Amino acid sequence: MGINKDKHFNLSKRKILIQSLEDGKTATEIAHILGCHKSSVSREILKHRYISFKRETKPSLCSTCSRNYTCSLKHRCGRMMCSLKCAGCKSLEVCDKYLEIKCNIETRFPYICINCKHINCCKRNHYFYNPQQADKEAIELRKRCREGINMTSREYNEFDKAILEGVKAGQSIYHIKKTNNLPRCLKSIYNYSHKGQISVRPIDLPRVVTLKRRRSKLPSDYEYEENKNIDRSHHLFSDWLVYQAKNRIIVYWEMDFLGAPRTSEQMIMTLVIPQFQFVYLIPFSHLKEIDVLNMFNQLDKLLDGKFEKVFEAIVTDRDPRFSLFRDIEIRDDGIVRTRVFFCNPGASNEKPFVENLNQQLRIIFPKGEDLRDFTFEKCNEISSNLNSRYLNSIDGQRPIDLFVEYFGAEILNKLGLRTIDPDEVKILKYNKY
Repeated sequence: MGINKDKHFNLSKRKILIQSLEDGKTATEIAHILGCHKSSVSREILKHRYISFKRETKPSLCSTCSRNYTCSLKHRCGRMMCSLKCAGCKSLEVCDKYLEIKCNIETRFPYICINCKHINCCKRNHYFYNPQQADKEAIELRKRCREGINMTSREYNEFDKAILEGVKAGQSIYHIKKTNNLPRCLKSIYNYSHKGQISVRPIDLPRVVTLKRRRSKLPSDYEYEENKNIDRSHHLFSDWLVYQAKNRIIVYWEMDFLGAPRTSEQMIMTLVIPQFQFVYLIPFSHLKEIDVLNMFNQLDKLLDGKFEKVFEAIVTDRDPRFSLFRDIEIRDDGIVRTRVFFCNPGASNEKPFVENLNQQLRIIFPKGEDLRDFTFEKCNEISSNLNSRYLNSIDGQRPIDLFVEYFGAEILNKLGLRTIDPDEVKILKYNKY
């Protein structure tokens, strides 16, 4: 029946309202049908009724006479030379046949001229109600009422300041909202930014700016020439899917190099745990296969017997610098410490989390920068800041908290990382750390 108690009138209820008025029902009866209070029915009609016939500025005596429609009287004003009917004559002040139409439709229910027997002869304002028009007006009214920011000046200034300071520190809108407990949803804050209602503009948000269109390539175009002589049998992506299912591996790493800057002898390796969105960055001053192997050997010694637990499996691309993957998997004593698997050429969707991270890292490491003096300590500081963000993708948690809960604080400390207070998180260019 179109009942939506304790909610706004909808089109269905408005159609029932006009039908009930045509049937001559009272406000109490209509309210019972619609499941609302009778005053709601009256307010709905008064708010959305419209005038279809407007009375004259200087009405005549005939405009309020019930005989107006059929009246043919003449000479009631005393001027015998007039050949016109008296009906509608503004000179007429008295008529012995006058029968007033008593109407209080403007102040009494039903507030509209529905089922009125004097509708054709009445020259007063004629009021009507249209469900479709009323529904459209109500929707527009709700939109207008919800525009702007419903805050006091003090609340707005604090709200705007928190967002502005957070964005200057390189924090995401989600992290700012979570840290400061802002009284608006994420979508509303972005809308305020796009409409210019807060100090932060879309151009200030690094991921809002549209990325340039990429040149399309075939999968074969992504294959390195050096890969032709590398045997990766039993280490392909299909092998990884089977291995993951058989061994019930939940936590693993995705590995990649941040695009090598041509102007720098040093580059960054990115490691990500997809389940926690946990990031670990490692700087490299040399770009050879042996350097990657030495890095994993150092991590093995650093974790002191916990390497197998932390690095249970690694998924990476076919970069030739990972060609010593069998040595990475097996220690010198012959014990298997991890497993390495390779994605197909050009299939970035097979390791999407590290690819997404590399896009975010461009804010910190712009293309063409010289990273020659970039230290391991700075890399750990950047990793700590990235992992101390609140992320919507992990239910509003922080990656570093999930990592500690799963692996323990001891392993975090051995990796050289620390927990940073949410207010102090910075996502800035690498030379500002």
